[in-house]
Amino acid sequence: MALRARTRLLLAALAGAVVLLLPGGAVEARVLLSLDDFGAVGDGIANDTQAFVDAWKSACATGGTTYLNVPAGRSYQIWPVTLAGPCRGEIKLLISGNIIAPEDPEEWWDGDQGRWLHFRGVGDLSLSGGGIVDGRGQQWWAGSCEDENCTTYRPYDVAPMALHFEGCRDVSVKGITVQNGQRQHLVFTRCHDVEANYLRVTSPEYSPGTVGVLVVSSTDVHIKHDLFSVGGDCVSIVGNSSDIRVKAVSCGPGLGISIGGLGENQSNDRIHKIKMDTMLLSNTKNGVRIKTYKNGCGFARKVKFAHIMMRNVANPIVIDQHCYSASNSNRGTPCGTRWRWRRSST
Repeated sequence: MALRARTRLLLAALAGAVVLLLPGGAVEARVLLSLDDFGAVGDGIANDTQAFVDAWKSACATGGTTYLNVPAGRSYQIWPVTLAGPCRGEIKLLISGNIIAPEDPEEWWDGDQGRWLHFRGVGDLSLSGGGIVDGRGQQWWAGSCEDENCTTYRPYDVAPMALHFEGCRDVSVKGITVQNGQRQHLVFTRCHDVEANYLRVTSPEYSPGTVGVLVVSSTDVHIKHDLFSVGGDCVSIVGNSSDIRVKAVSCGPGLGISIGGLGENQSNDRIHKIKMDTMLLSNTKNGVRIKTYKNGCGFARKVKFAHIMMRNVANPIVIDQHCYSASNSNRGTPCGTRWRWRRSST
């Protein structure tokens, strides 16, 4: 059976192989794959996870440029999965149809908490195609615990991140819709050279903690020309992140755009070279804000806010150094006095 599976992967790769003759006689191999080549059903009911995994393995093992297509007009139900690198060549994931999550939280195993579509250690990866990634988080939100009397079985803080890129480089996510995330819609953790452009990221205003884009300890990240309408922060930047550019985005409803909270558990978080401009924030709780833990360490500097229009925003600009003081009040020697704020422009 193992040999048969490997043969099927090889035949699928060969069937989609295209060789391009470039000027000067150079040859570039491009491979065209589809989820349907690997047995995916695409009816929104069947479990197409294994087909997705097999297609990824084939794409990852192929040199050159590989196009992996999620066909239009179909819905592929994918259970939690980690798609790991490094891969031999560039992968272009064309999401033309729909990728949907299992709807009932009871169908998620305990080991799957915190992730849904998880890309780890991948370089030269792009997602595009105009399709939809739907986390179907409604039952997760209904089971969230946001008040002290909550007794439900699934607090939202263990709900999965929808699209999570971890330890990746040269990542591009463009022109798709990410909606109804169980918690964060897109997360970039320890990534370098990221583009998240021309995206539509939406979930209802009442959906708790549904962040649009979360940037964690990443560098050289561009978030441009995006539409955010979520229950949490439209964009959140935390950890040791630098060279972050947020431009030409619309945010609202939601909680606004934030840097932090920084310094959780007395961590030394350093945020610098952040530029946000040409933005519209409407019907949000906050506008732009910087927030830290009381006893955290580190700095936030070279932060620039410019050309921002706000409508019906309760707290336009917030800088709060004691935003999360209670959780750190008894955790050793405080280092909150080490926070350094440099001049920002608004």
